[in-house]
Amino acid sequence: MARVNIGIVGGGLIGRTHTVGYHMMKTFFAAETKDVHLRMIAERDASLARETAERLAIPEWTDDWRKLVSSDQIDLVFVCVPNDMHREIALETIANGKHIFCEKPLARTAAEAKEIADAAERSGVKHGIGFNYRKAPAVQLIKRWIDEGRLGKIVGFRGSFVQDWGLDATGALSWRFRKEIAGSGSLGDLGSHVLDMSRFLVGEISQVAGLLSTHITERPIGAGGLGHKAEGGAVKMGKVDVDDICDVLLQFENGAQGSLVASRLASGKKNHFDFEVYGMKGAVFFDWERPNEVLLSTFDTPNERSGFTRVLTGGFDHPYGEALWPIQGMGIGFGETFAVQMYEMVKAIQNDGSANPNFRDGLRINMLCDAIQKSAETREWVSLG
Repeated sequence: MARVNIGIVGGGLIGRTHTVGYHMMKTFFAAETKDVHLRMIAERDASLARETAERLAIPEWTDDWRKLVSSDQIDLVFVCVPNDMHREIALETIANGKHIFCEKPLARTAAEAKEIADAAERSGVKHGIGFNYRKAPAVQLIKRWIDEGRLGKIVGFRGSFVQDWGLDATGALSWRFRKEIAGSGSLGDLGSHVLDMSRFLVGEISQVAGLLSTHITERPIGAGGLGHKAEGGAVKMGKVDVDDICDVLLQFENGAQGSLVASRLASGKKNHFDFEVYGMKGAVFFDWERPNEVLLSTFDTPNERSGFTRVLTGGFDHPYGEALWPIQGMGIGFGETFAVQMYEMVKAIQNDGSANPNFRDGLRINMLCDAIQKSAETREWVSLG
């Protein structure tokens, strides 16, 4: 297998999560990744870059991302920074001939995403995007059942991704609350995962109708990140110009219909991502808070046993069973999904394949987000080409 040296741009939470994924990948997929090495991390805060490199045993660090993406020692770059930086870093990474993996959303707008995706495809580099929930064994099992026709013709999808950390109005006006940086609020941050899951399982979306709202319109100006408080002293307020809550109706090209909700104001919900898929022969329900099980209902089950049956995932008969934990019910968590997506990105490079999902998928999600925002403004359905 070809040697692959990895560099990570961004030493915050998501960048550190990818380093965890790297170390798990090296454990679960040891034979296939013996020539894969995490060599460098870049973070504009030099002290954070140094501390992260030392704590996670990364050989090199820099406070200049351009040094990383131009280094002869780096083959694959992971972009784990706020959304407004994706375009510049991605284009320079691609120009340097590096393979690239970018956290979602790919960009702030569909126009930016198209520029990135087109550049990657012209260059021939491998490109992937971080919709990690696809990689849960339970989700892959559901996908298998759908593709095999076990649920019959798919007619409905319902999904939600809701959290409650945004309820604290004293939390700092971080980049996630600013349109110029994030592009959108709960829609792009959380709803993009639901949109991707619906496309992955059901098919392409042809029309959307969206309703967006912002309930906390000002927050203290500060450098805090997710859920962080603003610094003490005199408090200066800044405007929140992205959505707190979004509700969306979906029309799929194959005739199925669906809905999604994303919110940062759902009291009691910490990281609640669930979805249901309904077919003419059966249905499934998945809840990320119980990531190692799927609820399955089939129409041909006798009435005395009808309803949903719990299926524990894992083991050799299920996706990734031979690499992850060998017994059903042993369980996986958030980190394993990052290990799998990094492994599959590396495989795409070593085997000259395509990453899945990739920048073309990221572009489609940005197109959907733009269409949903337009629909919310016009109060009309919006079609996608």
